Amino acid sequence: MFFKRQFPSGFKKLANSTGELLQEFKEIAGKKIQYRFISPDENVEGTNIAWADTLGALGFYPINLTSRIKEGQQQQNIYPVAFVHYKENVLPVILYQGKTKAITYPEINSAEAMMEFNFISAIDKLMQPEKTIIGYTVGNGEPTGYTVEDLVRNTLQEDYQFYTINPNTQPAIPKEFKVLLVVKPTEPFSDEAKLKLDQYVMNGGKILFFIDKLNAELDSLQSKKGEVVAYDRGLELNDLMFKYGARINSDLLMDLQCDFLPFDVNGNGQFELLPWNYFPVLESKSNHIINKNLGFVSGRFVNSIDTVEAEGIKKTFC
Repeated sequence: MFFKRQFPSGFKKLANSTGELLQEFKEIAGKKIQYRFISPDENVEGTNIAWADTLGALGFYPINLTSRIKEGQQQQNIYPVAFVHYKENVLPVILYQGKTKAITYPEINSAEAMMEFNFISAIDKLMQPEKTIIGYTVGNGEPTGYTVEDLVRNTLQEDYQFYTINPNTQPAIPKEFKVLLVVKPTEPFSDEAKLKLDQYVMNGGKILFFIDKLNAELDSLQSKKGEVVAYDRGLELNDLMFKYGARINSDLLMDLQCDFLPFDVNGNGQFELLPWNYFPVLESKSNHIINKNLGFVSGRFVNSIDTVEAEGIKKTFC
């Protein structure tokens, strides 16, 4: 990790948090984890080239700070970046995404919240000999094309081998899929398609369901009454969900702790941000590795979920 030895309190806190996290890694992994902090003024081992020049050649540029000292002012360059090495491979971990000279507390919190994920993600990528294969279902009204381009191109395809599959036409879900994504279907699933999904799970596969059971969209607010119109999509997934010990209810969650939505209050084109109870702001208990250090999550027309008894199913609430 590259930091200047003397730097403002915000970056010092970030450096301390980085050291504490890596020490936790070392306590768990033992000799498998080794780390050290390097000043960019130091020379690369065996050369007369400073680390700062090497970082610049790699495309990592410093945050330039001006601080007061007894003699007046001094310039400081800070490189909040780490490099993870495994065998012959190296990946960078950006510890601070901001460009401002004065790091703020929200930025510190955001950087600290993402730090563990960023390090683990880099380690996982280095240790994987090839990209994991994941699938994305189509054929039941799932979003495709430009609506999910950012998800597919900038997230999934960057880290995984990504394939789409239509369970209505394909003979089976390939067991090579590490995970199958079912994202916001809008059309009912046939018994044949559900059987293929269930067979995939029974053979050790994992499915992530992102389900909006009700059709509740902001478009309905364009009506003269300005009311939310919601109706059941009829996805025919109840039996499959029951088998997995869950029931998605045909309701919408409302909460006073909610996000805001712009409204044309006076009908003159001047919008005002008002609380919108159908956009609940959800807070995590941070009681599981999945939601550790997770901040507030803004929901959009959220359905409640009940659990039901199902033989052989273990549920984890987080």
